[in-house]
Amino acid sequence: MRPLRRTPMSTAATAGAVSAIAALAALALGPAVVAGAAAASEPSAQSEYQAAMKAVGTQGVHFSSTATQSGVKIAVQGDTGSTSGAQTLVVKNGNLTERMSALLVGSTGYINGNATALHHVIGLTNGQSSKYANTWLSFPTSNSGLDELVSGLLDSQVSSELQMSGPYSYSTTTTVSGKSALAIHGSQSTQSGGKVAVVLYVPATGTPLPIEEVTNPDDKGGASTIRGTVAFSSWGEKTSEKSPTHSVSLLKLVPSSTSSATSTTAG
Repeated sequence: MRPLRRTPMSTAATAGAVSAIAALAALALGPAVVAGAAAASEPSAQSEYQAAMKAVGTQGVHFSSTATQSGVKIAVQGDTGSTSGAQTLVVKNGNLTERMSALLVGSTGYINGNATALHHVIGLTNGQSSKYANTWLSFPTSNSGLDELVSGLLDSQVSSELQMSGPYSYSTTTTVSGKSALAIHGSQSTQSGGKVAVVLYVPATGTPLPIEEVTNPDDKGGASTIRGTVAFSSWGEKTSEKSPTHSVSLLKLVPSSTSSATSTTAG
């Protein structure tokens, strides 16, 4: 479930743009400093964030992510499980559309994509991409690089996908997905060594299970930055995916350099 934090694939459609769905930007932005901090009687923003991570624990969750940059639109949704998980990815750039499903069952990962995704995301030849379009391709998660395709799909990985750095601060209570929510501002480091602003929304009362996380909240997805939003629902769900009845070994198809082509761009 890197899509909580990142899109783990470098694609032609996103050409240098996709770095993450939650820590997706390369700009060195600091954490937002906002007016209207929460009342002194409330827990500090840092304490509330820590409480949220504790509440997350190793629960299953449904996630839905969107990101935009320079006209490129990315959408990811999926579900985590204790030993398995699944997600779908759609990248649109003009007339180019890449669609891919990713599945994790135990120590085996599976992908199923259209010809465009197999060619641009995985690096298959045009002939291979046409032949294996909409076919399940399997690989061991021990394979460095390819494992990023299914990273974050386990319940135990959810909290790490939500990691933020301080200093933490509140903004005024708002409404998110019909719920009264506290906005916890922080930041996340990018692969380029900078920082990107992140806001985590949790319920204003009750258990602080995350409702939504927004990367670059003040940016509209300009030429050099990506704005991403991840919504969470069905906390505590039990997901149990099954392996496809038939699959083809991806390792027999990809060039040796594929692992670098699937390295994370988002974070």
